Amino acid sequence: MSERNLSGSIALTKLTHVMMEKKGKTGMIKGIFIPIELNALETKDDAVYLPIRVTAKDETDSYRQNGFISKSVKRAKKWSEMTEAEKEAEKALTPILGNLKDFSMVGGNDAAGAASGPVGEDDDLPF
Repeated sequence: MSERNLSGSIALTKLTHVMMEKKGKTGMIKGIFIPIELNALETKDDAVYLPIRVTAKDETDSYRQNGFISKSVKRAKKWSEMTEAEKEAEKALTPILGNLKDFSMVGGNDAAGAASGPVGEDDDLPF
């Protein structure tokens, strides 16, 4: 199995949150408050976890992304058994939190944008 180097980020502000400033020892500190229950976060051994689902694709999309990270929740029913209203409610609970780029890919699928062909001496660079 080949190694893949994926990079991405999670937009915490897509969760239910409040941005705030509180006084700290060295002055005002800007932070984010994320309610545990409202976001269906999991707690275990004095730690809080955000369950996620990662979808990785072999091909890049139109934004040069190779997949996405979404919030994961335990479903009461299978997707095929849900009504349209239940599906819409599920989508609200499982937002896409970020995207992934695969920096280990080479050739035409390279996330850094490889040239599609040879560049002549008189041609401008493609980047």
